[in-house]
Amino acid sequence: MGELLKLSVILTLICGCSAFSLGLAYKQTKGPIAEQQRLKKVRALKAVFEGYDMADLLFVDLKAGKDKKNMDMLRRFYLIQKDGEHAGVAFEVSSQGYGGNIQLVVGVTAQDNISGVKVISHAETPGLGANIATEKFTNQFRGMSLDKTVWKVKKVGGDVDQVTGATISSSAVLKAVHDGLQFAAEHKTEIISNRTDS
Repeated sequence: MGELLKLSVILTLICGCSAFSLGLAYKQTKGPIAEQQRLKKVRALKAVFEGYDMADLLFVDLKAGKDKKNMDMLRRFYLIQKDGEHAGVAFEVSSQGYGGNIQLVVGVTAQDNISGVKVISHAETPGLGANIATEKFTNQFRGMSLDKTVWKVKKVGGDVDQVTGATISSSAVLKAVHDGLQFAAEHKTEIISNRTDS
């Protein structure tokens, strides 16, 4: 019985030390990780709106439906400015690809044309679906608009060249961009008039 108690005390001490170490590591890395994510987003915003003012970003959070737990989902729109004038918006969108969730940042000019698309995270197959993150694929969206584009891959009569061997991944990006554009168009006035300092 004494041996069992001794083992229990040792295991409790090991678990306690492990939990404390994990908590300490989390606390020390939480700030740097958050900062890296912020910088990643700023780089993506700069990529979809080259040469525009990112110093004083304004944003709007709009309700975009409910999640599986019936909680409000928010979609954030960043207002891009040029010489103090409204130049467009940028926003994050996501869609389910072949290997998992694909997250993108999309930029849209004040004239409702896409200024850029940047993939910020994905889990697609290296050498195949992962090519959705290349400029060769994302640059083709520049200049496209909601009403002047056939939002399908060329394989089925659309305007978007799919990545070879990765139709599912390509279609997922296309869907995310289209759905984001549609939401932005439906809420354009609300986005521009309800901005908040970031």
